[in-house]
Amino acid sequence: MISSKKQDSLLRQSSDGKLYLEDNPGLTIVFESLLTEIIQLTSASFGIFNYRLENGTIKSILGNPPENALEESKLVSEFCFKTGQDFNFKKGESPNKLVPPLGQNSVCCVLHVGELGSSSSENQKKIFGTIFLGRMEDSGGEFRESDFEHLKATARIISDLLEESFISGESSLVVLSLMTTSRVALESVQIRKQTDRFDFLLTEIIRVSGLINKSLDLSQLLEAIMLSSKSVFRTEACSVLLLDDTKEYLYFHTVLGEKKDEVTKVRVPVGKGVAGMVVQDKTPMIINDARNDPRVYREVDKVSHFVTRNIMAAPLLVEGQVIGVIEAINTIDRSFFTEEDLELFLSFSGTSALAIQKTGLLQNLETANKDLRKKVSELESLFELSQVVSSAKNQADLMKQSIPVIHGEMDASKTGIFLINRKMGILTSISYTSEKKVEIFRTTNYQDSLIHSSIEDEKTTVKEDIQNFEFTHELDLEYLKGSYIILPLTHQGRSAFGAITVSDRVDKLSYNFSHLRLLQTFASLIARGHETLKLQNEMISRKAMQRSLEREIEITREIQKNILPESKSFDSNFDLGVKSVPAKEVSGDFYDYYQYQDGQYSFLVSDVSGKSLPAAIFMAMSSSIIRTLARNHDLSPEEILKQGNALIYEDSHNGMFVTTFFIHYNPAIFTLDYASAGHNDQVLIHKDGTWELLKGSGPPLGVIPSASYKGGSLTVEPGDMVILYTDGAIEEKNSKDAEFSLERMIQEVIARKHLPATRIIDELFDLVREFSETPELFDDFTVMILKFNDDFQFNRIFEANTSSIPLFREFVYETIKVRDLEESLRDDILLACDEAGTNIVMHGYENTILKNPKFECKIRFTGDWITIVLIDSGKVFRRKEVLEPSIEDNLSGKRKGGFGVYLIEKLMDSVEYSSEGGKNVLVLKKNFQHKASHGNHI
Repeated sequence: MISSKKQDSLLRQSSDGKLYLEDNPGLTIVFESLLTEIIQLTSASFGIFNYRLENGTIKSILGNPPENALEESKLVSEFCFKTGQDFNFKKGESPNKLVPPLGQNSVCCVLHVGELGSSSSENQKKIFGTIFLGRMEDSGGEFRESDFEHLKATARIISDLLEESFISGESSLVVLSLMTTSRVALESVQIRKQTDRFDFLLTEIIRVSGLINKSLDLSQLLEAIMLSSKSVFRTEACSVLLLDDTKEYLYFHTVLGEKKDEVTKVRVPVGKGVAGMVVQDKTPMIINDARNDPRVYREVDKVSHFVTRNIMAAPLLVEGQVIGVIEAINTIDRSFFTEEDLELFLSFSGTSALAIQKTGLLQNLETANKDLRKKVSELESLFELSQVVSSAKNQADLMKQSIPVIHGEMDASKTGIFLINRKMGILTSISYTSEKKVEIFRTTNYQDSLIHSSIEDEKTTVKEDIQNFEFTHELDLEYLKGSYIILPLTHQGRSAFGAITVSDRVDKLSYNFSHLRLLQTFASLIARGHETLKLQNEMISRKAMQRSLEREIEITREIQKNILPESKSFDSNFDLGVKSVPAKEVSGDFYDYYQYQDGQYSFLVSDVSGKSLPAAIFMAMSSSIIRTLARNHDLSPEEILKQGNALIYEDSHNGMFVTTFFIHYNPAIFTLDYASAGHNDQVLIHKDGTWELLKGSGPPLGVIPSASYKGGSLTVEPGDMVILYTDGAIEEKNSKDAEFSLERMIQEVIARKHLPATRIIDELFDLVREFSETPELFDDFTVMILKFNDDFQFNRIFEANTSSIPLFREFVYETIKVRDLEESLRDDILLACDEAGTNIVMHGYENTILKNPKFECKIRFTGDWITIVLIDSGKVFRRKEVLEPSIEDNLSGKRKGGFGVYLIEKLMDSVEYSSEGGKNVLVLKKNFQHKASHGNHI
């Protein structure tokens, strides 16, 4: 009878004595998983778990049931609840008059505990659930008896485990046990089903069932069948031949006759002799004139000195596969075998096949049960050890609680855990023996022991021999008796910190590599716990170091952030794109660009040795020096690098240096002047797709105190591109250790030359990342691209007030002075621009209500021409309304001014006026080859 237990179990008892299950989410998941496997195992169409809840209702876990089967399964399950019986129903059958004929083949098994009583109330109390499976005819037809037995066995296992929950009052462990044990049980049934070559139904096939006794010995079983066969068919001899593992030969497994010892040594090739042909064709055979029949294999007669007169043979078939042959040889008191003999003889072949199948299945089940018990025990031990690892407060606590678990599961007489402290030269030993006592001691005398060498060499040893080995070191003598295992305790990437030993199994059997695998699992948990505790002990110092490191990285990032120029747009004839991505938290690359007052530009990329905070400070110092020197418009790139090297060398420490490539661009004459300080050769891509390298000479900055640098100069055209980069853009490697390469970078840029510079770089970066196939860059990635076009080289916007006129004039002067024009031409242009700007400020915006009025100036050099465009939003200028200038009218006071427009048109070679979208556009053009003419126009 079931007694009342505490209500922490999965299986519980209500006040009225009925059993019910806790509505546990874990249990539901287990039942769903098991139901899926049971359906698959039995080839059912669907299945349903029904079990009683505390309120008396039935909870159902469904496994793909059709809607028309739900009500039917409910009626059958209720019937099983009431009767406590398991049923296997065929379609059309009914358990009683209250249940209509079933629409599908069904099986139903009850979940119960204890022995069922005779009364209805007693049954109700002990039954708490059912498992119902259905199968449509097109899904396999009726359930076989074996399917029914499988389901009953599964229901029994589930019931036993839940009864254990009821008795122990533990739920969490039983859910785990229910999952693992049931799965292993189902796996053993599955193995049994998969190896169902021998699955003949005894009652349908065996006509001589009395010959099969309860023996588990295959030889005894087959010998009994052969004796019956010899007696029934009145023959001199009878034998069973089985296929060997190669399936190429038959060997005599069981022989009855005088010459059985000689005959059992013979091997019969498949396809030869009567047995070989029966195996090959899977067809029984009778030969009544063996002496004259060439099909008879004579080697058997030669070995046994036996004369075969007639023979009857039948294949041993399991699920259509032949596994051997059964033979009856030489009839007594009759001259031949008959077809009736053969028909009856086939039952003996079925009996023999069943005998082989039976012993094989029993052996499989025994093995499966043994493995099941072992797996359950191992899982419980692993669970217990994981609890120890998670709850241990220190390393001593971890080892003291772990060692009894390992000792019990490994069935050892003595277990040891050793921890080595190399700095102090101490080996700590934690031991556990059959007396169930943990002992701890420390020793400095361990250097020459096998245990110590196993730790230092990280060598695992499995000694399978159970004989004691005469060790010389007392540590080995104490811990390494009989068969033993030595397993070093290791952390990944570190030296071993100890070892585990188990020795002298209690059952006096030897340890093997399957035991080693289990011990390795235990060791990995202990190593994980050891590492966790070690990390906890180091947490405070690591946190302090981490904070320091984070602060250092933060400072470094801030320094680098201040080094790099802010993003800006340039009103000139080039499109600038730049991208710099650090490989780590901080970068060793920096870049810079600068626009001079006269509209010229400088660009540079640099790569600093090192990546730490000192390197970042060195980068800040270096970039500041180069930037300061570069702001001096009168210095050439070579001179900037020369002076920069001398200053950087003075502050360079610990061998730090910086490579740099510097460019100066003059839009007015389309020239690039450049120099390199130990940097990569940079790239010029021409508009036609050809390219060349920009080379310079000179050491990196900061290596030697004095150095000279040599660069070059070139003229660019619209459509050309310049690529400035650091080595991280081309030296990224893939898994095959191949570099992305300079050539590929150039070709990828050329293929995208129609795109904006920023997009080219973004796509190039994506290609490099895709090429490397790694989450991090190998080196810093920095690329700057200048795309030259035919837009205006110079552009600036001015406030429309009188104080801007000198600034405007200075802008024009700085822009045109680099063209080295004749003074008269330069004065003509400046005077015309001065007059035009004054007209816009004084007259264009006169009497307007615009706030913050402005005007824009754009300048372009093309060949021998300069084009100056002035754009304003003032009053619409109508050239036709401007009167010709008159000195007399000005002197008489009739009107003021009028000379400005006339002066501009006489000074310039071309003057165009237009009004577009509310803006006045004045286009002034001057040919440099024309002589100044303003002296003739006034």
